[in-house]
Amino acid sequence: MQRLIRVFEDFVYRFDRGVDVPLEAAHALVRGLETPGLVELAGMHRNQTLDIEDLIPQVIDELGIAIAARSTVVERRASEIASGYLAGDIAFIDGLSGVLSWQTQYFEEGYGYRCCDSMLWLEPWLISVDDDGDTTYWFGSQAAAKEAFREHCSAMVEGRKCPKPEKSR
Repeated sequence: MQRLIRVFEDFVYRFDRGVDVPLEAAHALVRGLETPGLVELAGMHRNQTLDIEDLIPQVIDELGIAIAARSTVVERRASEIASGYLAGDIAFIDGLSGVLSWQTQYFEEGYGYRCCDSMLWLEPWLISVDDDGDTTYWFGSQAAAKEAFREHCSAMVEGRKCPKPEKSR
């Protein structure tokens, strides 16, 4: 069920334009979920976006589920990446890129995020390159940036306020 909800979120909030809602509906049927709307959805082509958009609320109602608000979903997705980083499953640059990508999306929607402002100073780790092709870290060592990111990820996962940045040279 969680996979189906995630696919609905991706489609409804346009997080992933390539998501195949009918295929996921078919997988849900195979897993034992069955409603008239889900059967109809599974029979559609992924390019029938308007029909899919019209049918999702019916399927949600039939299954008795809900899709969280966009801001909640974005916060959860950023926290999932933060958790993966803390667990060692995601590398520093990939984790930082992923979290900032979700937070930027969230921030642009006007919701704000308790870690957004204090984490944005880490962004140059993704884009700072000198003439020799080496990464230039104008505000400190990579170890310091990793530690700051780890602290922010911990705060996100635990629901705490993020620490204020301490830039160094």
